[in-house]
Amino acid sequence: MAQEADILKDLRRRRRDLRMPYAELSQRCGVSVSTLKRVFGGEVTARFSTVSAIATALGAPLGVTNIKDVASMRRQQARAKARSLVGLVQGTSALEGQAVDPSDIELMEQRTAAELLSGPARRLWAR
Repeated sequence: MAQEADILKDLRRRRRDLRMPYAELSQRCGVSVSTLKRVFGGEVTARFSTVSAIATALGAPLGVTNIKDVASMRRQQARAKARSLVGLVQGTSALEGQAVDPSDIELMEQRTAAELLSGPARRLWAR
């Protein structure tokens, strides 16, 4: 919801910076002036297609940007999950008075991440 408000805030600012009247924006995006005013005023929740049309008309088309590639996203998830799992083991070991050497922890995290990446996807993404 917050991202939605940020996008509309940015589009509202863009319209003002361009000094584009609502009537002109309405012509360019095919959305009525009254709907534009309600959307920008936060009175209604706009459909994605409406926001996309407004953004395109303002010269700021919505699109997926700064996409992480799939492999690095999976590695990041595997590393985070491995860190969490190894942390649980480390915590249990510490309670039992068997401290684990930091270099061993790093090795355990690397192995766990590799296992997560080579196993079923549900293991990688499950909480």
